[in-house]
Amino acid sequence: MRARALILAVCMTLAAVAALAHGGEEHVIGTVAKVAADSITVKTTAKTMVMVGVVAATTFTKGKAAVKLADLSVGDRVVIHAKEPEEGKLVADTVEFTTPKAAAPAASKPAQSSSAPTTAH
Repeated sequence: MRARALILAVCMTLAAVAALAHGGEEHVIGTVAKVAADSITVKTTAKTMVMVGVVAATTFTKGKAAVKLADLSVGDRVVIHAKEPEEGKLVADTVEFTTPKAAAPAASKPAQSSSAPTTAH
């Protein structure tokens, strides 16, 4: 019984540390549906639309390079770390994104050869 109580206490402690590690930030993960001068709308992995505000202090990174909001495009994959300064309103602290890989070109079909039999005369 003591072992179960100890395991429960350790799990609760780890959960609390993980929550504090993100500083109370929300994570919005998905695909950019719309980019405006003051917000980003994301279609999340849960298929919901979430609008996140953008402020002057918001930082943007693509890969490891610092970029700007203008570099973000519809269809880009994003992970946004956002704060909720007031109920129901998210404001981005950091926006990390990648451009989706281009679709592979369709395999070209081999040239069709004539299937008519040839006969020698």
